[in-house]
Amino acid sequence: MTTNANGLTVGIGFDIAARSASKRELHRDHWQALLARIDNVVDYVTLEDGFARAAGDGLDAVLLANWLAPRSRNIGIIAGAPVSFLEPFHVSTAIATLDFVSEGRAGLLVQRYGEVQAAQARRTLGELDGFPPAQVIALERDSLDAIEATQRLWDSWENGAIIRDPESQRFLNGSKLHYVNFEGAEFNILGPSITPRPPQGQPVTAVTYRKNEDPLIAAAADVVFLHLEAASIGDVVEKIRRSAPSKTIVFVADITLEAGRQSTADLAAQIAGLARPGVNGIRLLLSDPTQQVAYLSNELLPALRAALLVRPPVDGSLRDRFALPAAINRFTAAA
Repeated sequence: MTTNANGLTVGIGFDIAARSASKRELHRDHWQALLARIDNVVDYVTLEDGFARAAGDGLDAVLLANWLAPRSRNIGIIAGAPVSFLEPFHVSTAIATLDFVSEGRAGLLVQRYGEVQAAQARRTLGELDGFPPAQVIALERDSLDAIEATQRLWDSWENGAIIRDPESQRFLNGSKLHYVNFEGAEFNILGPSITPRPPQGQPVTAVTYRKNEDPLIAAAADVVFLHLEAASIGDVVEKIRRSAPSKTIVFVADITLEAGRQSTADLAAQIAGLARPGVNGIRLLLSDPTQQVAYLSNELLPALRAALLVRPPVDGSLRDRFALPAAINRFTAAA
């Protein structure tokens, strides 16, 4: 995939556990108000969960996303979940539900924990069966397993499984429901899901890739947020592509907007330097959303669009916005 000729796709990243100076980000209504201000401004927002974080505000990103989605009109919502510490079965049903209530605008941000974060989560939650050891290799393996299990569960209902036939008094066509039979290192899942196949078939799966991480996790995703120095992006894109040569993967460069006044010209120059083959979009990470959303909407994005660096938001499913192919059900394809 190459860069959109009309400009990069653009989204915004919110860390819902971060607190602004106003302290008003503790309330879901505040996030609704912020989302309303960017609903028709960008294609999507990512909500990063503050799971097991001592300074967190207690909001669950996936639950917040499901509350926000029917109160929004256009924006895609990619909800964060620390998949190594949540049941993949529950993650899959929650994201499928998000896809229904958003009418096809949902995504899953797979949050991965390093050894220190994993150890903190274990102290907070206690030792439970199914948690991987707090070691990088085990955590990465568990993340891969969780992605695979979640995606299988989304496929466990074929299209047309719900028939609502009054004559036969059958609600479901049982032949179109499937056991996923997933066996991982730390958990097994039989399935099928308790939630029908989502509107997108497969909601968008996204991960954030940081320096020197294993490319296999990124290669399992649909969208990869590149949290890297610009100079290293090209090599990383090629490395991840080599790990999954036949798969469509969308690469999005992260740009952090620091609190306080920033130069629009400098940001435009930085973004122009990212507009290269292989990079399909940018995600603007807001360090203080309350203060920065107005600048973003009123000044930065209009300037970037005038320079043809980013494109306006588009309608359609979240998969459509990332130019991802239609999701094929693995069970239908196998049959």
